[in-house]
Amino acid sequence: MSDKKTALIEKFEEIFGYTPGDSYAPRVSNARQVICQGKYSKDEILDITDTSIFSNGKSGLVLTFDSVCVKDSANSTSKFIAKYEDIDYTYMNEDSFLGTDITALELNMKYGETYRISLDAINKDRLMDFIDYAISLHQEDEELVW
Repeated sequence: MSDKKTALIEKFEEIFGYTPGDSYAPRVSNARQVICQGKYSKDEILDITDTSIFSNGKSGLVLTFDSVCVKDSANSTSKFIAKYEDIDYTYMNEDSFLGTDITALELNMKYGETYRISLDAINKDRLMDFIDYAISLHQEDEELVW
């Protein structure tokens, strides 16, 4: 697992151009409880994209070492946790309505559900590259034979 964490951190830095992480304790605590629905510890969080009004981590996107968590009322799918191993493929749904861009990154799950990430606070193309990489790491685990 530590090899996978190292690989995800390195890929994040390569794609986004900065070292992931968040040291602001209230934001991390709120993100864990609200966005991650209490399912992840501080050490399992890779990065937080905060979209809350007061930058307190009560809405936005959290990347963990095994999933992507979203809670944002302005997002296409307002609340979900998608494990990388359960994502079948990603797709960029580029669209506009009355001149307004409503492009969303679609996470098409293996069990038929589709989640959409439409947050403007993060570059969707870069996020798709990162999630595709994370999916590939988790697919390699499934193919290992012991």
